[in-house]
Amino acid sequence: MIKFALFGAGFIGKVHANNIATHPRATLQYVYDVYTQAAEQLASRLGAKVASSPEEIWTADDVDAVVIASSTNTHADLLSRAIQAHKPAYCEKPIDLNMDRVKAVVQEASHANVPIMIGFSRRFDANHLGVREAIQNGMIGKVEMMQLTTRAQEPPPISYVKVSGGQFRDQTIHFFDLA
Repeated sequence: MIKFALFGAGFIGKVHANNIATHPRATLQYVYDVYTQAAEQLASRLGAKVASSPEEIWTADDVDAVVIASSTNTHADLLSRAIQAHKPAYCEKPIDLNMDRVKAVVQEASHANVPIMIGFSRRFDANHLGVREAIQNGMIGKVEMMQLTTRAQEPPPISYVKVSGGQFRDQTIHFFDLA
């Protein structure tokens, strides 16, 4: 059984928490969010504990791996701490908005013997997989030009936009990944 701690109890954090909670070989041990109420609600619903600080997770003996699904501006520091604590990590994209900071964390990870994965979950969406499959199977023909559009049911909260680099910067990586 792999025991996880989750950073971030917002939209994508809830997705990851639910996936962990329903996996037969995983358990959600801790949830941490700067918005304590969000962490408490998610942890309570899934039978996890609320971590009072990130440090509680880094020193916990009952955490095998972490999922970093907090706001963009926290990813690099949390990923660096995961590496230092020798805890495998899945981190939502991007690592950081500053390329020098990204390079520093990647360098740190390359010297550690800790599995790290950066999340590009949209490549596994049914529609994205369908397009890829249609291209590979020759159903579409030679792709010479693409027009990519994305829509959501509602815009993200302004608190997210302020720390994510903005909606266009945050979402454009998905277009590059799909292409």
